[in-house]
Amino acid sequence: MSSASEKGSLSSSDHRFEVAARRREKMRKRLLDATFIVFTRETKVAPAIGDVVSCAKVARGTFYLYFQTLDEALQALVQQQSDEMTRACFPLYDMLRAPCQRFAVGCRLFLKRACADPQWASFMTRALPLDNKQLLAGYMHEDLKQGKVMKQFHYVDEQAALDIELSTLIAGIGSLGKGVSNPECYMDECIRIALTGLGCDSSRCEQSVLFSRKHLDGWMWVKEGEPGPRFEN
Repeated sequence: MSSASEKGSLSSSDHRFEVAARRREKMRKRLLDATFIVFTRETKVAPAIGDVVSCAKVARGTFYLYFQTLDEALQALVQQQSDEMTRACFPLYDMLRAPCQRFAVGCRLFLKRACADPQWASFMTRALPLDNKQLLAGYMHEDLKQGKVMKQFHYVDEQAALDIELSTLIAGIGSLGKGVSNPECYMDECIRIALTGLGCDSSRCEQSVLFSRKHLDGWMWVKEGEPGPRFEN
């Protein structure tokens, strides 16, 4: 049996490990927050590691303890931003079962975020395109497959369909972040074109567009600075 002193030593060691882990996570977040700020600044000069460490107020060596390159930090931040947004969409998206409705609502949620949060939209379009590593791509991939099985979608190459839809979504995020004359109509058209490109028939396409507008009527993105990334009605 372990003695009281041995148990105390193990407990102390666990505590130190937890404290160190929290400090590492806090510093990693600080670096990612700084990366976000640097990449959303209005400048014609490409951001560099020096800009990030200056913004974070840390030594350059600290950056390399967490990321080997600026591109690696940027990829981590894109995934973090996309995944946080996808989790914020769950309450309004995950209860739906029809793939065309899920697709339309999911796209509209990201587009509504872009309209309400230009800084986020600027980052998502200036950084890196979404890829298959993000939660968004995983859910979209499953919706595409299920939609084809249920004959709501008609496409030949699954990867091509996913790539085109992700690219269309990023382009829409960029335009809404900069501002369009009629955001809701613009969102309608983005979703309509995306569903048409997947081979969705015109009647189901229009029903899905209208469903997404009605389903999310009144829901707005809660801007950064308020508790938790989420939509509220």
